[in-house]
Amino acid sequence: MDLSTRPRSKLSSVGLGGSCPNRNGDSLFAVPGASLDDLRASRGADESKADVLQRLRANIAMIERGSFSPSPHPVTSSQSAWTLGETEIDRLLGGALDEGALHEVKAEGHSTGVTAGDWVSALGFALRLGVRRLEGLESASSQSVLWCWTSQFARELGTPYGHGLAALGLKPSAWLLAETARTSDALWAMEEGLRSQSLALVIGVLSEAELTPARRLSLVAAEHSTPCLLVTDPRLTPAGSTATRWRVGRYASAVHAYDTSAPGAVRYRVMLERCRYRPLADAPHPLELEWSDETHRFHMAAAVADRAHAPRRAGTHAG
Repeated sequence: MDLSTRPRSKLSSVGLGGSCPNRNGDSLFAVPGASLDDLRASRGADESKADVLQRLRANIAMIERGSFSPSPHPVTSSQSAWTLGETEIDRLLGGALDEGALHEVKAEGHSTGVTAGDWVSALGFALRLGVRRLEGLESASSQSVLWCWTSQFARELGTPYGHGLAALGLKPSAWLLAETARTSDALWAMEEGLRSQSLALVIGVLSEAELTPARRLSLVAAEHSTPCLLVTDPRLTPAGSTATRWRVGRYASAVHAYDTSAPGAVRYRVMLERCRYRPLADAPHPLELEWSDETHRFHMAAAVADRAHAPRRAGTHAG
């Protein structure tokens, strides 16, 4: 991956510094430092190109026969399934997220527009998916994450913050940041990062990804067995060629175990709008998920856990 041909891009790694993050505000943004060495390192693909093509052809054949049973990326000795840790939502995924595919996260939109808080909810959820991804990998050589976005988002939301990432369970030194002037440059950096085969995950924060760029990212992710997360503007058209699409909204935090006046565990209102490998049997419905800082996994929020499997209201059907 040669970034010298893209002078408008700025690539760096995350360092520790700045002020202390807010306990429940997902303050995970600050100023980074720099290095390209990790991105240029190569750990080799888990599958050969021929194996990937053979698997994709077999999946297409099963889809055409109507007998496709989801088997995201094969689990090898160096990796385990990429799940959320919550049985209810993992069941909707067919067991796990596809580790060689494109996934999209969108904030919940409102009639009054989209606020910075909405964006932060979507980003916080995406970062926690990143935690789940990294903890599912046993190989220490594949822990690097590439974060790509435009300067516009960096100015509006701030840059990933080392102490915040560390508090979340992420190693700041493993993060590489690519800040670009244009969306096309960010998409290029994401594609090259996926091709490098040295990353555990690529995350892109963009207004939107049109059909052709999204298709390219999806194909490269599958070819090189590296997942890609897109966080996009909820007001714009969803990206094509995604394995899953998530709609994430803000939700009141849990009550603190020792101080009722303090915020407790972070919660999200999450809806799985699309799942390529297991079409939803009915209309998507929101789930209130709670993140555990101790176990680094999602759980159903306590207030709704008992009704996770409640029957649908009369008249509810697939859209």
